[in-house]
Amino acid sequence: MVISNMKIKLVFCWMIAVILPLSSFAQGVDFKELTMQEALALAGKEKKMIFIDFYTTWCGPCKMMSSEVFTQEQVGTYFNRVFVNMKVDAEKGEGVELAKKYQVRAYPTFVVLRADGTEVYRTSGARPAEEFVDKIRKGIDPKWSPEGLNRRYKKGERTPELVNEYALLQMETGNIELGNQVIREYFDKLSAKKRVKPENFFLYTRYTLNYGDPKADYMFAHKDRFVKENGREKVESLLYNWLRQQIMLFVSARVVSNTEVNEEKWIRLKEKIHDAALANGEVLTALEGIAEVRLKNSMKDYLDICREKFPQLEDRDRFSILVGFGVLKEQNEEIRQAAADLLRDNLNVAEGFNKRVLYSIMLDLEGKKEFRLRAAIDAAEKGKVIVTYSSKGKFMQEEHEFDNYMLDISMAGKDTVSAGIRFLCDELAMPTAEGTKQNPHFSFMIVPGEFAVLKLDLEKGKVPVVKWEKGGPVSRDFVRLNYDLLTPEEKAYNQLMIDNVIQGGDIRNYPEEFQRSFDANKRKTMEFIRNNPDSYIAVMKLAEHYIWFDENETEDIYSRFPANLKGNSYGRIIAQRLKRSQDFRIGMPAKNFEKKDMNGETVSLEKLRGKYVLLDFWGSWCAPCRASHPHLKELYEKYKKQVVFINVAQENVKDQNEARKLWKTAVKEDGLTWTQILNNEGRETCDMIRLFNIYSFPTKVLIDPNGIVVARMVGGLVDAGEVLEKLID
Repeated sequence: MVISNMKIKLVFCWMIAVILPLSSFAQGVDFKELTMQEALALAGKEKKMIFIDFYTTWCGPCKMMSSEVFTQEQVGTYFNRVFVNMKVDAEKGEGVELAKKYQVRAYPTFVVLRADGTEVYRTSGARPAEEFVDKIRKGIDPKWSPEGLNRRYKKGERTPELVNEYALLQMETGNIELGNQVIREYFDKLSAKKRVKPENFFLYTRYTLNYGDPKADYMFAHKDRFVKENGREKVESLLYNWLRQQIMLFVSARVVSNTEVNEEKWIRLKEKIHDAALANGEVLTALEGIAEVRLKNSMKDYLDICREKFPQLEDRDRFSILVGFGVLKEQNEEIRQAAADLLRDNLNVAEGFNKRVLYSIMLDLEGKKEFRLRAAIDAAEKGKVIVTYSSKGKFMQEEHEFDNYMLDISMAGKDTVSAGIRFLCDELAMPTAEGTKQNPHFSFMIVPGEFAVLKLDLEKGKVPVVKWEKGGPVSRDFVRLNYDLLTPEEKAYNQLMIDNVIQGGDIRNYPEEFQRSFDANKRKTMEFIRNNPDSYIAVMKLAEHYIWFDENETEDIYSRFPANLKGNSYGRIIAQRLKRSQDFRIGMPAKNFEKKDMNGETVSLEKLRGKYVLLDFWGSWCAPCRASHPHLKELYEKYKKQVVFINVAQENVKDQNEARKLWKTAVKEDGLTWTQILNNEGRETCDMIRLFNIYSFPTKVLIDPNGIVVARMVGGLVDAGEVLEKLID
């Protein structure tokens, strides 16, 4: 059969005409982005009313309505036919004034307007789709509008549907007592036969809040009649919820006050549970077992029975019990940890906000806080990362995934620690000459109680560029020091290290580049410490690089730290070192010593008065010490007429003969021809390590002709020649 092009076009156009309206309805409510004036004009033109959903971005029920109700086809079918639909954020733009104008005090609030802007109806709160559509439909129907309901009720109409809507109207408008009175009067006038009828079941589902209500007592007492009229499942579900609600009061970890009264209430409740004889009573039986133990007030036994019975409970029951664990924070460590473990094993009972609540309680019990890192990634959509850090001396490694160009990880702990992230994804991995892969990585701080939002510019084989967006002060200062203030020398050396890995080279072949990077980093870090006394990072870096500063300056910097930073672990380390060094600082008299040298001659500081004395503290085991000796030999040749050079070795062995052998061998190998002392010998009478407060090797101490310490040089990268040149030349 041949079909002409014209017929094909006609059929195609007909399909579009039919499909498009159906697809638009299938998409749910069509909320239009209009100003209020534009909405009023469109409503007048289309002869419709205006439906406004007043919401906020933080409102959970608002989000539920948007995702679960307004997206449904049947809801869209009705609302798109009757209304011009608007969503209004009550906290932004025009929404602020509109919320004031229409006196919106709760969220979500739904307001229906005529095309002239006058209000027809309003309601608030989330509802299931069918109930919500019925609510709005009745609200704009004159017969079921607030005015219509008031008029009909005053005329004496008392149908079940009218009583339900009228009582609900009173409660929604704040007349709670009047609404309850309407229900009481209606219930009291009903015959025994009508009380159990399906059309009056709303009295129990909507207006009976707990099993202590007289209406609940009536249903318990006449359960069989209710089952016959309404079905067993419907009735027992309601009875179960009332009993469950009451039993939860006895299974909570919260303090049980007035035990005698509670035990009497508990006995009555157990009788009620057993008399109800519910078909699905297994969960109540499990809850009953927990309550029995809880009333005995042993927290250990309580947590044990919770762990035993939890598999038999519904998620909502476990959540209700777990959320009460917050009160256990004052218990001993064993109880707190047992509760935290139970929480950790059951976090999946909740989602979204409720899951976050349980997680927060768990961290609080363990004395931990959460740190969250979010980082936008420009070069890879998804992949894995490895997070590494050290906690209490243990190396820790965690694997996380990122997706949609966003890394979002949460970590919990007690201590602030530095960490690293390495990206594991093919888009960013660079093959190396040795057959491995070079993956980009960057450093950050894990700061319990803070968050950090970063932007990462990543490129294969290149140093990552880390940009700060927002977050806590510790993370901000870490990024500022290590990325924003990165010097050209550091950038060049960082890239050199990556290139070296890729090409299979040896980074030790670039000592000059390393030294330039080290010197630039040192200048930058010292300046940061001096200029940021309120920064956690400044305190941390001062503790790490204590030897870079003259201790008199260190004391001045420390004095400017606020009390909270002085009191943290780094602040305490600095304070201890400052206290120990008070008698050994620059400007203080050097302590006298008398020790035998390698030739058995006595060496005394007192006898060297009138000359400069350079003490070099080292050991045969210390690679940086040995590496500094060639330069020290050059200095000796240059200054031996003005300066007395004395090397003081400390060997890390207990046996004196072994120590002496190691020392003499190293002296010979390094070609040290001036005065040599082994501190291990005669240490009990004169310990030069303690006498000069030596805590790092190598350390050089320069003493002037008057016996005053004029310089302390700690580390192998400090050039003693610069100091000697300044003081002597």
